[in-house]
Amino acid sequence: MTHVDWTRLNELREDIGEEDFADVALLFVAELQETLGSLASDTAKAADFHFLRGSAANLGFVSLVKACAVAEAACNGGDTPDLAAIRDTFAAALAEVAPQVPELASAA
Repeated sequence: MTHVDWTRLNELREDIGEEDFADVALLFVAELQETLGSLASDTAKAADFHFLRGSAANLGFVSLVKACAVAEAACNGGDTPDLAAIRDTFAAALAEVAPQVPELASAA
């Protein structure tokens, strides 16, 4: 299973330019890490996962986009989101992208 839409990630790289790509990608990853680090299952809101989903989509982290959509729907339905699944999916996406984007290897 692939966790990354390489076409999307490469489009982002082309749009931003090679020089600034690593900085922008690291910014998205840092925002994801910060938000994930502050979430708790009993206080997480749909808006948290909506934010995460947007950042993940920008990076092409397709499996994380899907996991965030499930968590967002759970919150909207009054259920507890599966934060472990979100964190595991994020880690898997980072692990997949790190060999191709060495600047992100330190974030993994």
